[in-house]
Amino acid sequence: MGQFDQKEDYLELMKGQIRCKKAKNLVAEEIDHHIEDQKASYMGEGDDENLAMGKALEQMGDPIEVGKRLDKIHKPRIEWHILLVVLVLCCFGVLAQFSMEKSIDGVKLPYNMNVGKHIIFIAVGFLLMVTVYFLDYAILGKYPKAIWVLLLAGIILYAPFGARINGHLPYLYAYGMLFIPVYGGILYAYRRKGYIGIIKCLLFSVVASMIELQFAVQSSVYLGLIFSSLIMLSAAVLKDWFGTSKRKAMAIIWGWTPIALFTLILLDISIFSQNLINRFQSLIETILHPELFEKGYQMNAARQVISHAQLFGGSNDFTIGYLPGLNNDYILTYVMGKWGIVAGILIICLFITFIGRMIYIASKQKNPLGNFVGLGCSLVFAVQGSVYILSNLGIQFIGQVNLPFVSNGGVSLFTNFIVLGIMLSVFRNTNIAKEVPYKKKFLINIERVK
Repeated sequence: MGQFDQKEDYLELMKGQIRCKKAKNLVAEEIDHHIEDQKASYMGEGDDENLAMGKALEQMGDPIEVGKRLDKIHKPRIEWHILLVVLVLCCFGVLAQFSMEKSIDGVKLPYNMNVGKHIIFIAVGFLLMVTVYFLDYAILGKYPKAIWVLLLAGIILYAPFGARINGHLPYLYAYGMLFIPVYGGILYAYRRKGYIGIIKCLLFSVVASMIELQFAVQSSVYLGLIFSSLIMLSAAVLKDWFGTSKRKAMAIIWGWTPIALFTLILLDISIFSQNLINRFQSLIETILHPELFEKGYQMNAARQVISHAQLFGGSNDFTIGYLPGLNNDYILTYVMGKWGIVAGILIICLFITFIGRMIYIASKQKNPLGNFVGLGCSLVFAVQGSVYILSNLGIQFIGQVNLPFVSNGGVSLFTNFIVLGIMLSVFRNTNIAKEVPYKKKFLINIERVK
């Protein structure tokens, strides 16, 4: 038997022990490299090629045992830590909303509670998460531009028919968060494209943010989208994805923001129609003294609830005031007032742990696509969580959002479960996904022979 047949038979026996089809070729390629390296080492000691191959295969060990050991490593994985934290957050949300169905100090809350419906939404969300989990997230690397266009088309098609509040489409805030993990695929598509690639990536995020700005009422959506995109693009530059000068690339990524701000002011867009300094001063004064301003009522009400809360258990002087959407917009404030500061801190710590775990998983991905898609998923929850926690503590800079997996909601809950499914798919493929080698384009120059 020739050396080629020896090696192929060995690899086939080994691959037969690996149950994950996607991992078979990846593992076989790794083992093939080890065998060739060892063969070269023996040949360097004076053995002929066939003898060197035989020794290399013998040193690798029994192919069946090797295959069984590798099967334990290269198989789909489930991130139980994240799932456990999400389950606890969901339980907190359900318990809080059950509590809201009862009266506080004998006064019925002025909200339409439907905890049963919320539980059904959670169940449907879990099904969406499982479906996305079993889909290969690599589709975001194969067709990122097509998926990006489809997301934009969804906004444009929904706009004429969607329910509006104050002229805007409130349900788009959750939908808009889907752009962030998809942006990981956009970056992957334009890697090694130099400065042109960086500029194209910027245009994708700017166009999406401007469209969101036209329809979504929450400023946290388009601001979260644009700044998450800039953070991801900066991370790609630091990893030398584009093969450019890092200093120049950072200047391109961040240098346009003050220019854009100045341009918006000159164009007198509605959000900057008043004097910018007066608006900023008004914002600071409202944050410092919300009780003096009509628009600071919600901040003041949230602070009043927290100021009367005890460390453990409910307060004897617990008044919730009128906080719109208590079961979604201010559920954390409610938990602190009803069950104590410690209960609220526990939810905050759980959520920080959840985000930290996601960032850790993303950073450990060997596949660059998984690394950046995972970072995008982490930023989705980081943006929502930071905005929500600040507003529930009585500090509200930008528009309100829901707290993922805790707040009542349909579209937002489904969207967050979809993003969670993408993240779990990234983790599932940690040891079985492989980056497709980048193939440089080449040109054939044919000259006429004189």
